[in-house]
Amino acid sequence: MRMRDRWWEGDLRAMAHEAAALGYASIWTPAADKRIPFEMCASWHETSGLETGIAVAPMSAWPPDRLLSVSKETFERCDGEFTLGIGAGRLTDAPIRVMREAIFLFRASLPRLRVYLGALGPQMLRLAGEHYDGAALNWCTAEHVNWCRERVAAGAHAAGRDPADVQIHGYIRVCIDHDAEAARVGLAKAMLGYALAPPGADKTKGYRGHFARMGFDKALSELELRRDSGATEEDLARLVPAALLRRVGYAGPPNGARDAFTRLADGLDIAIVRVVASRRNDLATVRTTMAACAPNS
Repeated sequence: MRMRDRWWEGDLRAMAHEAAALGYASIWTPAADKRIPFEMCASWHETSGLETGIAVAPMSAWPPDRLLSVSKETFERCDGEFTLGIGAGRLTDAPIRVMREAIFLFRASLPRLRVYLGALGPQMLRLAGEHYDGAALNWCTAEHVNWCRERVAAGAHAAGRDPADVQIHGYIRVCIDHDAEAARVGLAKAMLGYALAPPGADKTKGYRGHFARMGFDKALSELELRRDSGATEEDLARLVPAALLRRVGYAGPPNGARDAFTRLADGLDIAIVRVVASRRNDLATVRTTMAACAPNS
């Protein structure tokens, strides 16, 4: 990677240093299909000494040999303080089999690497308990975290493992803005990108099924009807019930973020502050959110 392509590195190193000072134990980023997030993890660790992780790299976008190679390099640069999260992504052909084969491949090639499974449904959660080091959750209520933990534990017991050895990891979305309505709309837009089913899609699958399992089917069905009748993204975001948003994330001024994050983190072994921008997606937004949710605050 050429130096001019690493425009992000100075800001991210500063952010890692601040995160360590604020009391955070680790820094995480998703990795769609590019190498840069792995470079970010190495830079973060080299700057701060913090553990780093990828949550989640979709197997639909990463050839296994390429993912193995970049993970090995990052693991070494992070002195072993690196965790890889992988998920099925857009795979529709036997995703359980693919993810079972993936962990066997990683165990054989990189036995010391911690690997978490991005899991939504009961079969993936059980697989995480059977073979992975952790289950990576997303958009969960505190009650649903307990539901997930039970299924992970069932898989661990079936495989003769101690459920306590399988970490429950989760993103918690936080949208900070002194304008509470702007924050609420920002969080709602982020959620709807996952929660609404495309027209004609099976509403029992993927994130749509996940949100339905948490009791949000009626609210989402009403929003889908409005979308299909011509409502805009902005219209839909303003119609998302505030009570629903409070159960899966935080939106509002900085002074309410820490308590909300702590409530939503109940039941997680590793709770990750996932920054959502309301109006400006910049370093200042990240810093404000980090400070508002900081362990030392």
